[in-house]
Amino acid sequence: MVFHRFNTKHTFISLLLIFLLGSACGFLASNFWLLLLGRLIQAIAAGAMIPLIQNVVLVLYPQEKRGFIMGVIGLVIAFGPALGPTTGGWIIDNLGLKWLFGILIPLTIILLAISLFNAKNVNKIDRTQRVDWVSVVESCLGFGALLYGFSDIGNIGTINFTNGFITIMGFVVLVFFCCRQLKLEKPLVNLSVFRNYTFNLTTILSAISNIALLSVELVLPLYLQRVHGLSAFQAGLMLLPGAILEGITSPIAGRLYDKFGIKKLSLIGYAIIILGTMPMIFFTPETNLLLVAGAYAFRIIGIATVMMPTFTEGLNALPIDLYVHGNAAASTARQIAGSLGTAVLMMIIAFGSKHIAGNNMLQTEQFNYGYRYAFLASFIFALIGFVLSFWLKSKHQ
Repeated sequence: MVFHRFNTKHTFISLLLIFLLGSACGFLASNFWLLLLGRLIQAIAAGAMIPLIQNVVLVLYPQEKRGFIMGVIGLVIAFGPALGPTTGGWIIDNLGLKWLFGILIPLTIILLAISLFNAKNVNKIDRTQRVDWVSVVESCLGFGALLYGFSDIGNIGTINFTNGFITIMGFVVLVFFCCRQLKLEKPLVNLSVFRNYTFNLTTILSAISNIALLSVELVLPLYLQRVHGLSAFQAGLMLLPGAILEGITSPIAGRLYDKFGIKKLSLIGYAIIILGTMPMIFFTPETNLLLVAGAYAFRIIGIATVMMPTFTEGLNALPIDLYVHGNAAASTARQIAGSLGTAVLMMIIAFGSKHIAGNNMLQTEQFNYGYRYAFLASFIFALIGFVLSFWLKSKHQ
């Protein structure tokens, strides 16, 4: 809806300005709450930027060429988080936490300058469109409460009254949000996209691939630091080969999707994720670090093969007038799944370390037990994705 309401160039520049404000706030923060505020402002801009770019692709490119372009976008979406542990680790070890925000300020200013002269409007503006702010508030409160509840459960490794109540309230608010969308003539998110079988299935598969990406990208550096005793930069460096392979694979996967369709690609991709995750279940404090880096890099190839092609297949299955709503719904589902998956894995780590490993073990061994259970959960997610891929339609269908 917002995509049709505003000029795309002005929207893009506005989001860059918001991101710049969040980066400056985080860099200048003198306490945790200002730091959190800066990160929240950044998240508003980043969360809106990706669907905006994907909507531009839907306007500019026909179906038969979208796979490759979406693969390039997937490179950007996944390459950043994949490269983040390496660059972030070096920045924290050498410059300090605030420079995670500070280094983004000049980069954003450069991008702003380029956008002012080169960005163009690509959509037809419809001033009759109106944003339903009640829906905006409901979605922010619902998803925010849900993520906070799961994150807190993951951090402390148990469910208490506070995080349990907040999680339940998040679900309740989201139910009200969905009911409101069904009643509005022009909803914030048109939920009729979920009547499409292919869209539903590919959204689930894309969400699972995002869980596989984000959860292990968080868990593995922590595992390397707590179990193997590496620094933040050293742990991030172990993930660098995977980031490079992801950057190479994503556009190639887009080309393969344009040529062969989604079913074979998804089956192969999830099979690679399964094979890459399997060794992680048996990691110990003595495991060779080359094996750790190799397993991670191998599974990243599978994630890059699956994530954007399944997302693109779902959008291609919708009628043109639902493209924007499908993009919003699928992007939201993918991001929420990644965040919730990460929280669940952190909860499994805490539970496995405290309650399963036993108190008679060394702390390193306790941590190792927790992480092995988290890797097992990631393996199960990948297995589910592989099985669901059999229900996808082949190219000729």
